[in-house]
Amino acid sequence: MADITTFFIGFMIINAIALALFVAFAATELTKFFTANRKQRLARHEPFVSYYRGLAVGH
Repeated sequence: MADITTFFIGFMIINAIALALFVAFAATELTKFFTANRKQRLARHEPFVSYYRGLAVGH
């Protein structure tokens, strides 16, 4: 029984580390994406939601 508990705790720790790395990576990439498109969005005088909705639908 102790082996299963030890394995489960180790597995959850590895998953928590992987999740933290994924969140950090996603936050970095999203920040890069939004800052890269900010100048164009402001030049077109479009609201935040409308601009990114157009990007999503246009692809």
